[in-house]
Amino acid sequence: MSTNLQFIKSASATGATSISVTDCFTSNYDVYAITLSGFVNSSGNPSQLSLRFIDNSDSIISTSNYDTAVLNGRSDSSFVEYSNTNQTDSEFFGQVDYPPESTSACLNIFNPNSTSSYTFFNVQTSSAVSGALYGYKGIGVLTETTEVTGIQFLGHTTHTFDEGVVSVYGVK
Repeated sequence: MSTNLQFIKSASATGATSISVTDCFTSNYDVYAITLSGFVNSSGNPSQLSLRFIDNSDSIISTSNYDTAVLNGRSDSSFVEYSNTNQTDSEFFGQVDYPPESTSACLNIFNPNSTSSYTFFNVQTSSAVSGALYGYKGIGVLTETTEVTGIQFLGHTTHTFDEGVVSVYGVK
């Protein structure tokens, strides 16, 4: 994969239960790189980080067509594998805790704008939760041929993101 990144747009999370970046996937690129940096919540409980895609009418795709497989490498216990099929979001690829600990991630999105193939992604996440370090590595797919033009990140529960920045890049 080429490494020439073209900045497209970014969005900040401030006191929201989700963060959406719309109109960021076009036919100009087949592959996108997304970074998440400095995500924290102040709820007092860690929240699992999830994603959903957004279609070309700016509607959140919440059909039961997300499949995800993740390896969670923890510093305080054994590694854990998660896999889910036919879910309404792609869940469990990171945790967001309260300050001063934070979560950052790098995702690659493949073919989001295509209506003839599924939208795939891979992700690597680093988190610090209650003093333990977590490293996630995962893959996922939206098993429908919908034209995807955006992405939404949310806590698996209704926790609020107090801080965090999402940046989207096209890969040439």
